Amino acid sequence: MTGRCVMRRDVRSIDPDALYSIAAAKRLLGIKQTTIYEYMKKSPPVLPYRFSENGWHRLILGSDIISLIENPRVKRGRRRKNR
Repeated sequence: MTGRCVMRRDVRSIDPDALYSIAAAKRLLGIKQTTIYEYMKKSPPVLPYRFSENGWHRLILGSDIISLIENPRVKRGRRRKNR
């Protein structure tokens, strides 16, 4: 059988009530760190976040990661300029 093997992310290992760092969310979603920041900057944000108590770190709620895995709201791939 030829073709790509598409691996589905296992959302059962993600705690919906836990807060995840950018690095942990990057691993769980299988995307680059810059893509996560782009998702945070969109209006409304594709990936909502909150700041840690000290205000230095952005944290993502596990339920938001699960919802992005189950219902992707963005197109994957490279953006091209209009020519």
